[in-house]
Amino acid sequence: MSYSSRIFFYGPVGLLLLVVVLYSVFWRVQADTLAVRLDRANGGEVIPGVVFAFAEKSVGGFPFRIDAVLSGVTFSHQAPEGETAWRVEKLALHRLSYGQNRYIFEASGLQSFAQPPVKPGTGPRVLYVTPGLTQASAILVGDRLTRFDLDLIEPQAKDATPGANPTRTLMAARAQLHLLARPDNSIDIAIEIDNARIGAGYAAGGAETVLPLIDARAKLDKADVLDSLRAGTQSVADAVADWRGQMGTIAVSKLTLTWPDAHAELNGQLTLDEQGLLAGTLTSNGAKDGKAPAGLTLAFAKGDIRVASGSALPGRGP
Repeated sequence: MSYSSRIFFYGPVGLLLLVVVLYSVFWRVQADTLAVRLDRANGGEVIPGVVFAFAEKSVGGFPFRIDAVLSGVTFSHQAPEGETAWRVEKLALHRLSYGQNRYIFEASGLQSFAQPPVKPGTGPRVLYVTPGLTQASAILVGDRLTRFDLDLIEPQAKDATPGANPTRTLMAARAQLHLLARPDNSIDIAIEIDNARIGAGYAAGGAETVLPLIDARAKLDKADVLDSLRAGTQSVADAVADWRGQMGTIAVSKLTLTWPDAHAELNGQLTLDEQGLLAGTLTSNGAKDGKAPAGLTLAFAKGDIRVASGSALPGRGP
């Protein structure tokens, strides 16, 4: 074999090996950079006012993904009235090693949400959530969150506050949340919950309510006020206060509630009160088939949702 023939034979092989080595170095740099960023963030504020902490981590996914698996994860916010925190046993972050604008998240194990007590001196309110599967994705453009999707498969929730009514439970076959920033200075909101069962402790009238479908479509205006929050440079409380100060609204174009033998479509406009809680009323004009509860309204005030109807709500019971 001549020298030139060996060049043609070994040259492509050598080039392929060089590409593999360079890519391996590239992946390692990406993985090490993420690991360092996670270590620096551990125990500190990821956005103003929100502290992020984890107990253990591992990074892998070679060759095409960067996978970070965290154990004992907590996101918390400390306020004068007490701590608000989300805790999860395991949280995984995935992204393609050659694409840095989309992130996939998965959570597994028990999740808990803690809120300050209703009355000073009492214990915090705690909600346990045990979904079969939790997945979420986030798309960033220019370091700003432009799209967020959350998908919960078979979530089950229970009020774990000491002394709570054991019937304060929530469950569903599937729950989804989708947020999308639009060029017209708005954010589209879509929520869908399939086969929901609201325990007697939460349901109006003290009886379990079955809702085969909850489907909401809404639009949040004045989205530019939330740009700093989307970039992670402003606290949630300050962003919410600024948006409320600009008279921001959430226009609910359609909220569909389906019972086993009836359904209703509501619409209306919601705002935020001084505590950052939803306020406003959604009303129903009745379903076309005439099977909707007469005069159904949902009133949001001070963290509560009050249901009013000229007729009994259907779909209750096992």
